[in-house]
Amino acid sequence: MDAKMLADIGDQLVDAFTADGRVADDTDADIIDAIGGAVRLRAVTDHVLAVLAAQAERVGVAKRSGMTARELLVANGLAPVAAGRCLRVGRALSELPSLQRYSSNGFLSGEHVDAVVRGVAHVSTRTRTKQPVGSEAIVDLQTTLVGQAISGASPAELMALARAVAIEAAPDDEGIPAAEDATVNEMSWHQSDDGRLQGTFDLDVPTGERLICAVDTASRPRPLPDGTPDPRSAGRRRADAFGQLLDCAARAAADDAAVRAPRTEVVVTVPVADRSTARLGWLGSISDRAAKLAGCDAGITRVDLDHHGVPTAVSATKRLFTGAVRKAIIVRDQCCVKCGAPASWTDCHHIVHHADGGPTILDNGSLLCRSCHTAVHHQGWDVIIGHDRHP
Repeated sequence: MDAKMLADIGDQLVDAFTADGRVADDTDADIIDAIGGAVRLRAVTDHVLAVLAAQAERVGVAKRSGMTARELLVANGLAPVAAGRCLRVGRALSELPSLQRYSSNGFLSGEHVDAVVRGVAHVSTRTRTKQPVGSEAIVDLQTTLVGQAISGASPAELMALARAVAIEAAPDDEGIPAAEDATVNEMSWHQSDDGRLQGTFDLDVPTGERLICAVDTASRPRPLPDGTPDPRSAGRRRADAFGQLLDCAARAAADDAAVRAPRTEVVVTVPVADRSTARLGWLGSISDRAAKLAGCDAGITRVDLDHHGVPTAVSATKRLFTGAVRKAIIVRDQCCVKCGAPASWTDCHHIVHHADGGPTILDNGSLLCRSCHTAVHHQGWDVIIGHDRHP
């Protein structure tokens, strides 16, 4: 193939389509066949662009043009996001032969190919196991991800699988996984031109799981009084639920709100037939430390799974530190025992983790605000009950 051949193919497609504006006859079979052909053509085109992007970077075309490789792609009509994806895939394909084969024949879409590349990079850089791209372990991961993509897994599911593999492969003494590192959380907002508040956030998995669980519970459709289905869109319901949660939080943080209800209910699935990681219902795989943090002050439902992912046992939901025990801990501690934050800002922490058999009693509990609670679970802090029964 050469540049002229690519240009000729493009011209032929344009001419064939613009001749009468039709792609297929008005029959189911023709339309479905045409869609399949167009999807494969798009996948092959994405592959060719990725290869050309890497070649342009390798031989210095962009540099001689006074641009970066990404700027060169954008100057030729690609959106910045698509240009970044082409470069990322093009740089990786030479080291991932199995992926390259399925990408070049149009069997996998550009989005799936990019997900495999990002998944491999995530595991390679996050596990600190000194396994470079191209090593046996990474080749095995590539094969697994490609197989899942062929089986119909979405790009998001491929990334979730890669995160699970990274957690499993990480050494026991490794630092906090990036997805669970609360120290890099960010939230920002600004007022738009029409006066509305717009914002973004970047949250660790445990915090994100609580947010999604809380909003999902409060955003379920509610029929109107006459039985008419809820007319609100899903986005509107979530926004209304967020406002409702803010009202609840404001009431809970009031000076006279000495005792609050337990936190979000969290469902943790635990595979028992192998050593796979525990999973949250919304955001996927988590480390053991994150599971213990989530379980400190929540309603916990444990679901054991066999190797087919079928539940073998479901525990009754347990509300931790409720009623008299919670009140007693608040009366004793009065504030976060680490930083002094008000009691209304705190979680009840199991000193001996609930997952390790720690009882839900006064002498095994203490008040910790969310940031201090995270520090205890992830940064090596310990809470010890003294002889006076105070932490």
